[in-house]
Amino acid sequence: MNNEISERKKESYKIFNDIAGTYDLLNHTLSFGIDIYWRKKFIKYLPKKESINALDLATGTGDVPLTLIADPRIKKITGLDLSSGMVDIGIEKVKKKGLDKKIFLMLGDGTNIAAADESFDITTISFGIRNFSDPQKSLHEIFRVLKNEGRVMIMEFAIPTNPIVRAVYFFYFRHFLPRIGNLVSKHKDAYTYLNQSVEDFPFGDEFLKLMANAGFTNLKKESLTFGIAMIYIGDKK
Repeated sequence: MNNEISERKKESYKIFNDIAGTYDLLNHTLSFGIDIYWRKKFIKYLPKKESINALDLATGTGDVPLTLIADPRIKKITGLDLSSGMVDIGIEKVKKKGLDKKIFLMLGDGTNIAAADESFDITTISFGIRNFSDPQKSLHEIFRVLKNEGRVMIMEFAIPTNPIVRAVYFFYFRHFLPRIGNLVSKHKDAYTYLNQSVEDFPFGDEFLKLMANAGFTNLKKESLTFGIAMIYIGDKK
């Protein structure tokens, strides 16, 4: 792991505080809206339960909770994030939709989850675990707070294996996206860091190994949009 990136992860929430005001706009624009489609994949993998209490880590402005709550099986969602700027925006989005009796966003650390053992039926993370200071510790924490028969679903960027797709991907991620992201967000290098963190993070089978180390079973992964992202699924038995 790149030592500089590793150090920045410890205070990455400060970056998100700085870019909170433009985050949603840039997120949807720079992904061409495909991030909305990706998040809906979580519903496909919900466990077969009639009532689900969900936890969303690195919840940001609450897009995952606002996606999941559309499924009637989801009764309550707690969203945690270390960035107060992002959480504040998320709370307003939730209130505007009249969902503040079902979705609860608050400050919280994905590597030290302030919840009792076996509290949740599912835990989700969308494009956030690569920014955690200790992803392995987070996975152990997720395992702890999940009920038996609980499920974790994690979505994260990956590196495409197709050489042509990978070349286009690297050009976009290394040059175009950081330039536009930094310009619009008015942050000197937020999107440079965010994209460097993608290349620094284990993906595919390497990430499944981290999940297995935390105790998860029935592991599976699904490649999304030519391999530029992946969703990882694991169960607590």
